[in-house]
Amino acid sequence: MAVIGSETTDPAPYSLECAFLASLIGKFTDTVMAFVREAYPTARFEVLYPPDTNDTPLNRLVNYPAAWSPATLACLKTENFTFTGNRDLNKARESMMMPIAKGFAMSQSGHLVGLGDYTAPWLKEERMALGEGVESVVLFALDQFCLMGHQLPQTRGLRRSLLLGA
Repeated sequence: MAVIGSETTDPAPYSLECAFLASLIGKFTDTVMAFVREAYPTARFEVLYPPDTNDTPLNRLVNYPAAWSPATLACLKTENFTFTGNRDLNKARESMMMPIAKGFAMSQSGHLVGLGDYTAPWLKEERMALGEGVESVVLFALDQFCLMGHQLPQTRGLRRSLLLGA
């Protein structure tokens, strides 16, 4: 196997290596699922995939095996703490829609929202995911939620519109 210098390396010259590495991840998850199904035949499985940390062509090839399909997974859930921390809701929406691009139905798509401080747009991200109609939206780091003193139920957020031009 050739040495791949970094995650920003062009994957084209390393197609065999990329296929091999992705197949290892696929075989590992297939083995785990088979083991669990021996004891729990009706078990359902989901993968939590971070599009933000895999936001290079090489990482997208290596870290997403063909074995992860709507036929084998009950849910493909995304997370993107980097996009949230960078306040990039456009990239966060792309992350939420990634399962659809991979052939998953909305009922097989989920999104995990990382809670942050009051300046991070995690509340908007949560509402955006709910608006997209994903199967589940999970708030990560309940301890942070409680430490920040958030109240339940969450507010729906402020609404306003503005027409610029004709």
